[in-house]
Amino acid sequence: MFVIPCKYSSKCNSILTLVQDIRKYHKTEKIVVVDSASDDKSYFLELEKYNVDIQDVSNRNWAIGAYWHVYFKYPNEDFYFMIHDTMRVKANLDYLKEKDLTTIATFNRSINPSFNMWNDKINTETKYKVSQHGNGVYGPMFLCKNKVMKRLYDCNVNVLLPTCKAEMGYMEGGFGAIFEADGYNMTHCSLFGDIIQHESPGGKSYPYPFNTNWQYPIEKFYGHIIDENRK
Repeated sequence: MFVIPCKYSSKCNSILTLVQDIRKYHKTEKIVVVDSASDDKSYFLELEKYNVDIQDVSNRNWAIGAYWHVYFKYPNEDFYFMIHDTMRVKANLDYLKEKDLTTIATFNRSINPSFNMWNDKINTETKYKVSQHGNGVYGPMFLCKNKVMKRLYDCNVNVLLPTCKAEMGYMEGGFGAIFEADGYNMTHCSLFGDIIQHESPGGKSYPYPFNTNWQYPIEKFYGHIIDENRK
């Protein structure tokens, strides 16, 4: 199952392209789009042509809220692709279902204190005890088996709901800390490795506004560069 949060803007109609990509390589896989209180919902009509399950729930908890909404609605799916709407799918991704957990990219949480901002919250409101040191989950976006989501739910991670962009950043660090506490190596789990290195001088994506065309079989680009409303 593909789970895609969407705050739609006609300036960056990436959701339609993404759904078309998915249908090219995954003709029968369930696609669920969770609308994040978009002012313009005209895109619903376009998505219906591709047999998309549209959840018009005025999600205000960013991508994390969408991930949990879909998990609660469909708790028995074998596998979840938890991704953003500003992406391209360039090949069939079924081979990734062989692993328990795959992330798009990672980074060292020490680069900014904000990536450990919710560590105390994690330690007090969930069953996890996390470290200040380690890697984060870029996005956060992750592709995982059902047992990974069940483990997160059983440990109360669903209470960690961001309400602004800054708190999404906290959860990029938070998910990395949580997955590491469960024994996952974020470097080994990631498709593209350290995103900061790729965006630094000499990296594949450098310079700004960052070339992401090299990413395969899935590409994450920066919608806010195209659409000034995504901030």
